[in-house]
Amino acid sequence: MADLIDLSTITWTNKPYKANIGQIPPAVAPLHFESNSWALAMNNDIEFFVTEIRPGGRAEKDMHPDADHVFYYLSGYGYQILDGVRYDVGPGDVLFVPRGVDHEMYVTGQETLRMIVTFSPCREAKRK
Repeated sequence: MADLIDLSTITWTNKPYKANIGQIPPAVAPLHFESNSWALAMNNDIEFFVTEIRPGGRAEKDMHPDADHVFYYLSGYGYQILDGVRYDVGPGDVLFVPRGVDHEMYVTGQETLRMIVTFSPCREAKRK
């Protein structure tokens, strides 16, 4: 296994870099349960994560007033509720969540739901 990377050395930079997800320590995003998230890139223009939610897990209702949210699903199955409308999701699906839209996510089945998650621009609370 590769050595872990100090996130402060790769995020908030305008220099090119390469990292492997195995080098990034996982975290648990706020309002997420039975999940891990890896911050792979972040600056004032974008946040880029890989997120996993295990069976029985969820991301409770949230809303981001200052950033658009995009989810690209890699594996597993689940659904999101966006402003009260249910969208079933699985591998190859993309879901765009404009700023200001309530959203929540649930895993269906026994497979981990794995996705790429972006915010653009970076959320106000995270900006430098």
